[in-house]
Amino acid sequence: MRHRDEGTEDSERPDRWLISYADFITLLLALFVVLYAYSQVNEGKYRALSDALGEAFGRSGGGLLPATGRVVGNQPAPGPADSHAQQRIRLRQQTLGHLRGALRTLIEAGTVRVEETPDGLVIDFSANALFDTGVAEPAAGAREPLVAAARLLASTDYRITLEGHTDDAPINTRAFASNWELSAARAATVARLFEAEGVAGSRLTAQGFGPHRPVAANTTPEGRARNRRVMAILKDPPGAP
Repeated sequence: MRHRDEGTEDSERPDRWLISYADFITLLLALFVVLYAYSQVNEGKYRALSDALGEAFGRSGGGLLPATGRVVGNQPAPGPADSHAQQRIRLRQQTLGHLRGALRTLIEAGTVRVEETPDGLVIDFSANALFDTGVAEPAAGAREPLVAAARLLASTDYRITLEGHTDDAPINTRAFASNWELSAARAATVARLFEAEGVAGSRLTAQGFGPHRPVAANTTPEGRARNRRVMAILKDPPGAP
C-alpha cells in the first residue's frame, strides 16, 4: 500500500504544469528570435540565423525562414553605387540605340552588327564593307559609317578596343607580309579615324589577330567573308560598376 500511495502522489504532483510552461516559453522565445531576424536588413545574418534555427528544431536542408532572396522589412535606400550602376546601364542602352540608328543601313544590309555581349558593346564591321582586298585604307564609301560611329562615341567614356581579323587565305604583298600585318593595320586605321573624329587616343587600343580567331569555318566563301572583320569593343572605364 505504501508503494502504491507514493506512485499515486508522483503522478498527481501539482508542479507538472511547469513542463508545459517551459515548452511554451521556449516556443515564445523562438518566435521573438524569428521576429527579430525579420526586422534586420543584413541578409547574411538573416540566413545564418534561419539555418541555425532550422538545425535546432530538427529541420534539415534549410532554415525556418522563407528563402525570398531578400529580407522582409526595412529596405535600405539605394546608395550612390546603385545609382551609378543604373546610370551606366542607361548609358549602354542609349549608346546601343544610337549606334543602331546611325548604322541602320549597314545593319539591314548584313555588313554590320551592333550588340551587347558579356565583353561589352560590340560593333562588328565586315571588312568587305570597309576595305578593298589586301588594303588597309577604308574604301571611298566606308568612311561615312565609321565617322558616324566615332562621333557618337566621342562623347562617351568607353574604353574602345579595335580588333582586326582576316580569313586564312595567305597574303604576301609589298605592304603586308602576312595577315598579321594586314589585320593590325586595319585596326590601327580605324583607331586613327576615331581619334580624328574626337575619340581620345588614351581610350583606344588597336590589335591585329590575323586569321587566328575565326567566327566561321574558312571552308566556304561565306565563312571566309564573316572572318574578315574589324570589331570595336566598348567597355566601361576602370572603376565603373
